Amino acid sequence: MRNEIAQLAPWYDLAVRRRGRTTVGVSGMKVDEAASHAAAYLDAEPRPPAVDGWTAGVALKRVCDDVKAYYYEAVAAQPGNLSPQAIDNWFWRETAAAKVFLAIQRVCLKSSDESLQPLGKLSLIPRAVSHALAEPQR
Repeated sequence: MRNEIAQLAPWYDLAVRRRGRTTVGVSGMKVDEAASHAAAYLDAEPRPPAVDGWTAGVALKRVCDDVKAYYYEAVAAQPGNLSPQAIDNWFWRETAAAKVFLAIQRVCLKSSDESLQPLGKLSLIPRAVSHALAEPQR
């Protein structure tokens, strides 16, 4: 995921320059920090929430939202004018970030932390994506 973030950086920077804004930042972390926070869940040793008063689930959801927004904004800046569906397919089928998110979903489902369980059930991976990934790609 770190390599992908680095490779997407020029495109993300272009997207921010063109639009004059970004949706990345809800976690309060830089994207590489957000990715590291999310990936820590794969080691079963998650970091404490970045903001006092946030549950582990809120923090994890926000860092994942930041990572996903970074990817989407970066790829949307590239030539080719991809459709939203094409961007979704690319993200969920071809990126390391999606693989991390899918692994985190399994961690959340098994977690005893009640703030993480909803992420595993329905809010980390969109239901339509879960169904599409279960189907063979055409």
